[in-house]
Amino acid sequence: MTARTIGAVSAQRAAMAPEADAVAEEGLRLSNAALAARVAGTAKALLAAGVGRGDRVATLAPPSIDFWISFLAATSIGAIWQGLNPRYQRNEYAYLLEDAAPKVVFCRSPFDGRAYLEELQALAGTDVQFVTLGEAALGPAHPFLATGASVSDGALVAAEAAVQPEDVAAIVYTSGTTGKPKGAMLSHRAIVETARSNVGWIGAEALACTVCPAPINHVGALNNVCFTTFMAGGRIVFFPRVDMAALGALNFVERPSYLVASPTAFAMMLAAPGIDFAIFDFYKCIVFGGAATPAAYLEHVQKTGARLSSVYGQTETTGMFTYTLVGASLEVMSETIGQAIPGTEIRIADGETPVAPGTVGEIQVRGVCVMSGYYNKPEATAEAFTADGWLRTGDLGVVREDGNVVFSGRLKEMFKSGGYNVYPVEVELAICEHPEVAQAAVVAAPHPTFQEVGHGFIVLKAGAALDPADLKAFLKERIADYKIPKSWTVLAGFPALANGKVDKRALAACLPV
Repeated sequence: MTARTIGAVSAQRAAMAPEADAVAEEGLRLSNAALAARVAGTAKALLAAGVGRGDRVATLAPPSIDFWISFLAATSIGAIWQGLNPRYQRNEYAYLLEDAAPKVVFCRSPFDGRAYLEELQALAGTDVQFVTLGEAALGPAHPFLATGASVSDGALVAAEAAVQPEDVAAIVYTSGTTGKPKGAMLSHRAIVETARSNVGWIGAEALACTVCPAPINHVGALNNVCFTTFMAGGRIVFFPRVDMAALGALNFVERPSYLVASPTAFAMMLAAPGIDFAIFDFYKCIVFGGAATPAAYLEHVQKTGARLSSVYGQTETTGMFTYTLVGASLEVMSETIGQAIPGTEIRIADGETPVAPGTVGEIQVRGVCVMSGYYNKPEATAEAFTADGWLRTGDLGVVREDGNVVFSGRLKEMFKSGGYNVYPVEVELAICEHPEVAQAAVVAAPHPTFQEVGHGFIVLKAGAALDPADLKAFLKERIADYKIPKSWTVLAGFPALANGKVDKRALAACLPV
């Protein structure tokens, strides 16, 4: 596709393959032509509601066709789309609605027994228009779409034509691990060109179909899963929640070719009795990231026969911007995040000075994937970039001799123990090599002699038992003594952020006194 805006991508799909499936959800399937018609109807209704270029439109919904229609419709006329997670609580909604100030809010309510519409209406100003979403996807029978009848085709075409690649298409909020969430502004250029790059290295055939159960407010769902597949002409199957048994059954019906996963997802799948990844032989490409992935997990996942790739990205980079090359070994995929996707550059630096290969420094990036800045936060935007235009990720890494980058952890998670730098990711990987361990997380704990030492949180595999003394002996053969946690806590599971990553702030609050 040659399209340069989100709306143009959607239009090209409809023109090239009008009858091909575009989206599906619990029995409903829409072709490219049918999806385009519903998007146009919703876009007209937004115009009738006074939404114009630069106005914000929010959607609170599970992964669904409604989510996708609202995103495509809003961006097609130059509005800026924002996703709201049904798992959020009142204070989170209050902050996000005040910060982005959407003019229209689409809301699935009730959902899972919760009356979201009443909650949001109590928080929003009187000038916000709410559109209640039901079980059926937005279509001609919905009262909101009927309001668009007053908008001519010419007015819609004019609004679409005014959209430029550098216009902001979406505000995606960070998880807020270091304070209030910041809204990363992702342009049409960033979303479209990053997806185009991803299609190039993944391959259109591998992107024929994907299943999306991920929260719509997360860049992983919006870009890594959905828009990359959409750009390739593939089918997106939406599922409203992460239910491993139900998702497994759905996979055997839809036979998706593309999966975006995480070490946590692999751990959950491996925990299922008698699981054998060989039964998932319909996958052609499985990408995984969000944390280091133990090689022991990948030994099972490779039984699918799919191409595997370790990836890395952030909200501010429109999702994943690294990948491991075709044919990479399990060692490379387990221990590195690979190399930059085409159109993007990576450097490892100390401040603004690149460091030598083999030296730990901050991972910095520039290229097609980089955000336009933080919404309403010019000072935070300035701090996010170096003087020469590189985005500071706040993550640490080191370039190996083979050109692959090793992720060393968050800059703010690194701690010093007795003067030595300790990178929690390295320790967590070593812990996960133990056959009884399912997941591991390491946080810094105060110490009277060494200032800080590691405290290890672990989740054991089903039915496993492990003595901390035995684990320490196991680690002594793998990492330096100062890196080994001095104390341990065994948990049934880890607290998670809205994006699915381990909430280390919550773990730190659980440190023994």
